[in-house]
Amino acid sequence: MKSRNILIVGDSLGLPRINLPYSQTWPFLLSSKLTNYHFVLKLQRALTSKIINSGVFEDWLEFYCPQYVILQLGIVDCSPRYIKNGGLLMKFLSLLPQILKSFFWILIKKYCKRSSKNADINIKDFQNNIEKYISRCEEIGVERIFIIKIAKSGSSMVKQNPNILAQIDSYNKIIEKISYEKNNCIIISSLEKANDNYFLEDGYHLNEYGNKQVFQEIVKHFE
Repeated sequence: MKSRNILIVGDSLGLPRINLPYSQTWPFLLSSKLTNYHFVLKLQRALTSKIINSGVFEDWLEFYCPQYVILQLGIVDCSPRYIKNGGLLMKFLSLLPQILKSFFWILIKKYCKRSSKNADINIKDFQNNIEKYISRCEEIGVERIFIIKIAKSGSSMVKQNPNILAQIDSYNKIIEKISYEKNNCIIISSLEKANDNYFLEDGYHLNEYGNKQVFQEIVKHFE
């Protein structure tokens, strides 16, 4: 019998949080609407494209034999940062007592700027990671892969991270390129031109309205 599993792989944009109950998230809305499918939710805060292809990588795909996959990640990959996660300075800071760590972070934020060079996943690796995951999908016979474009950040996040919009645009172009080369990929672009109406106060995580926009675009493909 053909699998009726829909696997959702994503970061915190699909998860509940303070001021956003689970019942308002797009994964909940979708699973409540498409009751003839079984949903597998693999959502993790701070998820990157590297994680889904590493460790016990089957946890992110093969073990569930999905008919469809919905993928939402990229903002953690592309965000400009003050220092490189996993770099020597970050390792040094992790060894310090909390009071010293806090002091150094005050200095870093005062005298340094966020840089795309310090993004968790550079754009070349991001492309390789997404292509690798899609190839894995093809190998196990996934029929369709829905890729949600990275959300255009709200004003609160842009104020804190001025270069974020350029990064989002560059990484979204990679998503477009990959999707156009694959017949089994469908782009979900609801968040590409998002504004403050889509987000909670942080300008990053989706509010009820933003979640509804994602849900409504995806569900159209099943009607």
